[in-house]
Amino acid sequence: MKLGKEWWRTVRYAIAEERRTARLVGVLMVIGVIMAVLIVLGQGASVTIG
Repeated sequence: MKLGKEWWRTVRYAIAEERRTARLVGVLMVIGVIMAVLIVLGQGASVTIG
């Protein structure tokens, strides 16, 4: 019983870590996309102005 409880705690902790990592990756991807869009827009604006 004790082993089962510890195993469940480990599984829950791993799932929480995975979820946190997934959220972090998602945030980083969103930031990367925004930066890419800003760079493209900036280059487009500079090309149009130039």
